[in-house]
Amino acid sequence: MNVQEDKADHDDDDSSSSPSPEDEVLSSSVKVIPDELIDFLTMNKNTPGEPPQKRRKLMTRSRSEASDGHVSDNYIVVKQSSMEIRCTDTKLTSNDTTLSKQKVRFECHWSQRSEKNEPSHITIQDDNGKPLLTVPLSLEFTLMSILNPFDDVLISLAVARDAQKHARQSSSKLWTEVGISLLKRDGSDYIQIDFTIKWEVTTHPELIQPKKTDALLKVLSAYFPEPNTTNLELLSAQDFYKSAHCPDPNDEVPALIETPNLKSTLYPFQKRAVQWLLRREGSEWSRETGSVRESQPQRTDQLPISFIAATDVEGRSFYVSHLFGIVTFNPSPFLEAEQGIKGGILAEEMGLGKTIEMIALLTLHTRPNQGPSIFNPFSGEDLQITNATLIISPPSISKQWISEIKTHAPHLKVTYYQGIKNQKVPHTNTMEDFATSDIVITTYAVLAAEINFTHLNPERVLRREPKYERPKSPLMQFSWWRVCLDEAQMVESGVSKAATVARMIPRINAWAITGTPVRKNINDLLGLLIFLRYEPFVSVWQSLVSSNRAYFHNVFDSISLRHSKRNVRGEINLPQQRRFVITMPFDPIEEQHYQELFGQMCAESGLDTEGAPVIDGWDPSDYAEVMRRWLVRLRQVTLYPELRNKRAIRHSKDENEPVVQTASKVLDLMFSQTDVAIRNNHRLLLMSRLKRGQLYEDSPRVREALDIWEAVITESSVGVNEARDELASEISLEKEKLASRAEKGLDSSKAKAETVSLSQAQSSESVDSEDIDGRDGSDPASRVGILRTRLRAALELHHMALFFRANAHFQIKTNEEMTKPGSLDFDKFEKLEKEGYEAAKEVRREILCEVFNRANTIMTTIKRNVELGNVVELPKFAPSTLRGGPESCRIMDDLESLGTNLDNQAHQINQWRDHLSRILSSSLVDNDDDEIEINGEEYEDSTKVQEEVFVYVQALRTMIADRQASLTGVQNFLTNQEAKTAVREAKAGEGPAPEKLLALFHRRNQFIHKGTSVRGALSELRTLISSLKGQGDRAQNELLVVEAQLKTTHKHLTDQTKAATTLEKEVELFTKCMNFRVEYYKQLQAISNQVGPYTGPNNALVVEHMLQKEQELMQNLAVLRAKKRYLYHLKEEAEKPKDQRVCIICREGFELGVLTVCGHQFCSCCIKKWWRVHHRCPICKRVLIRADLHEITYKPQEPTLTVEGEEVREPLKERSLNTNSHTKSAIYSDVSKATLSAINGVELPGNNSFGTKIDTLARHILHLRESDSGTKSIVYSQFTDFLSVLARAFDTFRIGHSSIVSGGVEKFKNDPGTEVFLLHSRAHSAGLTLVNASHVFLCEPLLNTALELQAIARVDRIGQTSDTSVWLYNIAGTVEESIHELSVQRRLKHLGQAARSKKGKEKALTDEELVASGLEEANSLELQKTTLKDLIAKGKGGEIVSENDLWACLFGGRKKRNTVDLTGDGAAEDPSNTTHLDDGRQEDPRDLEDSAPTGDFNDSDAVEDPFVIGSHE
Repeated sequence: MNVQEDKADHDDDDSSSSPSPEDEVLSSSVKVIPDELIDFLTMNKNTPGEPPQKRRKLMTRSRSEASDGHVSDNYIVVKQSSMEIRCTDTKLTSNDTTLSKQKVRFECHWSQRSEKNEPSHITIQDDNGKPLLTVPLSLEFTLMSILNPFDDVLISLAVARDAQKHARQSSSKLWTEVGISLLKRDGSDYIQIDFTIKWEVTTHPELIQPKKTDALLKVLSAYFPEPNTTNLELLSAQDFYKSAHCPDPNDEVPALIETPNLKSTLYPFQKRAVQWLLRREGSEWSRETGSVRESQPQRTDQLPISFIAATDVEGRSFYVSHLFGIVTFNPSPFLEAEQGIKGGILAEEMGLGKTIEMIALLTLHTRPNQGPSIFNPFSGEDLQITNATLIISPPSISKQWISEIKTHAPHLKVTYYQGIKNQKVPHTNTMEDFATSDIVITTYAVLAAEINFTHLNPERVLRREPKYERPKSPLMQFSWWRVCLDEAQMVESGVSKAATVARMIPRINAWAITGTPVRKNINDLLGLLIFLRYEPFVSVWQSLVSSNRAYFHNVFDSISLRHSKRNVRGEINLPQQRRFVITMPFDPIEEQHYQELFGQMCAESGLDTEGAPVIDGWDPSDYAEVMRRWLVRLRQVTLYPELRNKRAIRHSKDENEPVVQTASKVLDLMFSQTDVAIRNNHRLLLMSRLKRGQLYEDSPRVREALDIWEAVITESSVGVNEARDELASEISLEKEKLASRAEKGLDSSKAKAETVSLSQAQSSESVDSEDIDGRDGSDPASRVGILRTRLRAALELHHMALFFRANAHFQIKTNEEMTKPGSLDFDKFEKLEKEGYEAAKEVRREILCEVFNRANTIMTTIKRNVELGNVVELPKFAPSTLRGGPESCRIMDDLESLGTNLDNQAHQINQWRDHLSRILSSSLVDNDDDEIEINGEEYEDSTKVQEEVFVYVQALRTMIADRQASLTGVQNFLTNQEAKTAVREAKAGEGPAPEKLLALFHRRNQFIHKGTSVRGALSELRTLISSLKGQGDRAQNELLVVEAQLKTTHKHLTDQTKAATTLEKEVELFTKCMNFRVEYYKQLQAISNQVGPYTGPNNALVVEHMLQKEQELMQNLAVLRAKKRYLYHLKEEAEKPKDQRVCIICREGFELGVLTVCGHQFCSCCIKKWWRVHHRCPICKRVLIRADLHEITYKPQEPTLTVEGEEVREPLKERSLNTNSHTKSAIYSDVSKATLSAINGVELPGNNSFGTKIDTLARHILHLRESDSGTKSIVYSQFTDFLSVLARAFDTFRIGHSSIVSGGVEKFKNDPGTEVFLLHSRAHSAGLTLVNASHVFLCEPLLNTALELQAIARVDRIGQTSDTSVWLYNIAGTVEESIHELSVQRRLKHLGQAARSKKGKEKALTDEELVASGLEEANSLELQKTTLKDLIAKGKGGEIVSENDLWACLFGGRKKRNTVDLTGDGAAEDPSNTTHLDDGRQEDPRDLEDSAPTGDFNDSDAVEDPFVIGSHE
């Protein structure tokens, strides 16, 4: 091959550039053969006796040389390639023979400039690494010719580089050898360089390592391409389900299996599964012997997975594996490792009897006698042999295993192991039980705890020998015949504590039992392989899931088995399953509550009620979390009415417990919310009018302002009177309740105190002086507290109107153009002005009476204490007249100095107290002194005084702390730190009154005592007394003096400590008084600010904007008042339900009509005709606007029941030959309306109500109790909170229930009084068998059908003997309909796939067979395509809904409401046809939708639903 041809074949777009300067320099070195190279080759030629060791050193820097300098003979030659360089000058003579060396040292240099990182040149070296020849590796080098494709040379050099780089890490010993030859031909000298890639063979699976180098991948791709290679996409759960083995149903041998020790009969597919299980354990059922025997040897010519046959350059046959990245001459060890695993994965679909299949295996295949012990190669120790099978399962399933074994194989001895920490029997007894049992059952929690008693928890190095030897887990002391992990998906990671211990347990056979082996993604299967110890596939897992899909299929086809119900439906005879959807409407109260929340959701999401954006540039991703949160909230509201206000939660017994409310309480909440909205809107309206009036003051239009303010005063007076009446009524009611409690003797003292508080709340009189805490008379969160706040708000508004009106009178009076001085009008306006300001002052006093009373109470107390001399008197520390002896004189002197300091300190404290008392007892502005009027600066003026009070209080508190330290020796570090901080801030000019504070603390520092405390002196005196006792007469005299001093000092300490403690309380009183005075002036300042002059813009546009805003507020007020009237209507309907709703005009009943704000109702036809002529109420003649009308709809309150499946045949019929019959088959027969009426007619005990859905569910279960005595049911929900609510409701309705916690499964199975099992989505219940139940209630539709299939599979499974009914509860007109429709659409897609899979079948299917098989296949597809762990959100959020589904779930099933058209000729269905009632302009079509939706839904807009036949009205 010449250079130009090779260049043409290998050039890229940017690889044909001219030779670099570096290449030109290198090319000059090969114009002639270097003498050093000739000498090197000649020397090697003349030394044939060269030792082998030296010759080995001449080879290239292969991996073998890099490791130990030894080249293994056990290798293959992958590829040989050569390059030849012609020299322009000659050195070799014709007589010279060819010089060559097969293995030489070389070094390849790689270009850093090329993006492809290609080799730039190669250097041949002598044995010492000295360069002999450098050759450029560029196709532009014209002196070089390639004898093989240039890619072979590049791969050879890449192998050499990786061999050097990964010499220690590479899993396969792949290297390159280089040889060189010099020869003369055609008169020219030639240099030939030979490259040989060699690959050391791998002889055992243990030598496989997971890492593959880039060069290895290139070698595999170039020289050993895989047959049928496909690009592998990301594997999913379906890839596993397609790969899992499904035995041949035509195999006749399994049908002959007999299980005499099993009390049950196996289905044919179960026998095939048992035969497969036996073969995986090295045995099989023999037709000839009619028993279990060792399985027949498998084919010996079979290749291991991923191995293919190949031939190397030298013609030797070998085998290569792309998966493992190895070559070998003998694949047998790898085949043995692959086939040597005992056990596998039993992945039968839910409900097909994995438990019974495993029990059958236990009875058929027992352990042969192997002696008392056996060597375990994994732990390297001898272990005791047991014939038992160890079963590990979740706690909820373990008891079920015991029950199933007792039922099907009662002769087997079962031991339940609770772990070392919980075992109550001696260790020897446990060992004996394990040795003699047939089955040992434990849980994953126990397994995780056992890790502390294995070799993974090493012994600690202690200084002394431990007294007790740490026990070892008995699970690790036996060689188990079989270990089974039930619900094996729980060890998905393979690294949890439970998974680690499970992998370590010594065993012969290992089984992973799970119906859902893939929870999150395909990597979950790795944990199962780790448990099975399925090497070498564990080590190459990432390669397995990213290489040829056939490898993955072959691996799991060999070790896993799975039947689906659709595969074996013809072999099993499960009772019939029927699915019903009960669609029920909300009652009117719940409907109104739901629609209010739905409106809030729309507002927060930036959408209208039909789901259309109301803002420009609306992006769903911006509102995804808001919509998701609201979706959960709305789904919960459809389950049970709940209140999410802080008051309700605070008064709940458990804050984590959902707050359940009856419909009446929900109605009360809506009343309260509507009242608040009315008051807020009304306040905003009046505030806007007040502000608009300010635009006209101090101008010729001041009389307009006066008119506006007069109108506001009229309305605000009504609001004040209403608030006063409500407060008085509530206080009277509370007093009656308290009086009743007092009469009954219940908490009489507390009731009396609360009565006093209520009296204080009702009047503005001051509280008793003993109430120095300044209580406001009621809890702010109580009903009385809320009403007081409401009254205050009304008074503030009224005060503003009164004050502004007085201002208007003043302005009119002082404007000479409007009023002449001295005229009657002048006197009139002057009188009105004074009266107005006085009225405003009285209202202001009423507003401030609460805070004034609190402040005045303490002020009065302080003032009275000062006047009566009831202040704390600090006792004088009288100097001692005693003089101590030589031993005690120092102590006496210290006490005298300390006493003098304390007396001086007391004098200073008294001065500061007197100053504070004078300041704090001064009168408050605007209340006590009629001569003092507010000027708007009260709060600011009071601040200076309050700052002085603050620094005095802080200094006083600090000095009292100093006094306590002098008395007791105990420092108050908190007070000292506060003092330091205050002084530091004051020095920086910060904080209140910094100069005054520094002066006070300077004075305080003068009285800080540095010596011992009084208590310290007492301690010294006691010590001295002890030392003086028993000494001479002089000592006895001193002893008498010291004892007398001790007694006197102790009395001083007691008196001073009591006084200091009382003084601290007095300072607390000062602090409270200070705070209340500050609060008073703060509120007074706020009131002053409210009546301050207007400072904003003042022009026609501002006035127009205000008028427009007021018009909107009036419209909102009208709507809210109409809504409130509708709520009253709902309350009346609830208290006095009417069988027929009658229009007042036509006296006929109706379903769609209008309720006016004045409380009269009319049918849509009559009000439409009336409205064309009159805009007054036909009854009371009140003037009405459009917003005063509230649509009402009397929906049928009966639930509707439909049977799933009528239209489910449609996607399948197109593939069925039997399409002539259109009648329903028996499986889809309707349920009679009488049954629904009977359910609805069940009376609940005590007439309690928990909401529409819970009440209907309870009635349904009570109906089943009567109609089908002894039947049991499962109630499933995704929300654990709802099940808690349901449990309380069932307790109220006396319905027995249990759940998965605390032995609930056994209780449900064995207790006849337990009718219901509550199951939630997060429970580890995939393996639960609850076939004693025959009804499944799905409390809400689920978007992810796999969740509900999990629940249904607890009942509809092998072992079920009764027909099963599945009841799906659905609330009409809510997000539940949207979710259900979306779920149905997805199921239809799977049904379509099922139909296509039946194309070409010869046998015609009946309708029953068609639907049954179609549903089974759809269910299987749904389960296979989902990973259950990804379906449930963390916490209490229910199922996960993707961002793409949020809008469809909220709005997808929402249908347009029928509305009343007051302008058209016919019944209006389109709200866009409505027009404005007053001025004829086009009105927003959502005007009537602002209130609760009340119309029926249009069925034509519904998505065709094969699972919900029929529609709601």
